[in-house]
Amino acid sequence: MYFVVGNVEVLSDVQCRAMLATTRVGRVAVTTDALPVIAPVNYVLDGNSIVFRTRPGGMLARACDNAVIAFGIDELAADGSHGWSVNVVGIASLLAPSEQLRALSRGLVSAAGDDAQQFVRLRIGVVTGRRIASSGVATSAV
Repeated sequence: MYFVVGNVEVLSDVQCRAMLATTRVGRVAVTTDALPVIAPVNYVLDGNSIVFRTRPGGMLARACDNAVIAFGIDELAADGSHGWSVNVVGIASLLAPSEQLRALSRGLVSAAGDDAQQFVRLRIGVVTGRRIASSGVATSAV
């Protein structure tokens, strides 16, 4: 179920989760040193979780150690006339080495290079999404 306000369609939980499965690059929003930081990451969707890699002991690894974080993906036209976005808020935790094989088997890679050996699992909590239709008429469900 979804509804439209003007040319903005509010996506359902099911639609948002389907969108999360369509791409492999997103942005993680964390708090570090009392300031917000947004960083791009490669990720895979794994059931009710988003899994990404980072550098052990680095800023993201420290900020994602049993913390509430946000994650976002989007695809927007350069002129802002149409597109979509999905945002997730949940609890992140660092994966033990024994838990990493599943993420690797799902095709998780890291554009940051071979030193991104710390895996982070974000358990999906709240999911929201919007789609902007250029014609003012929302498109059908995903």
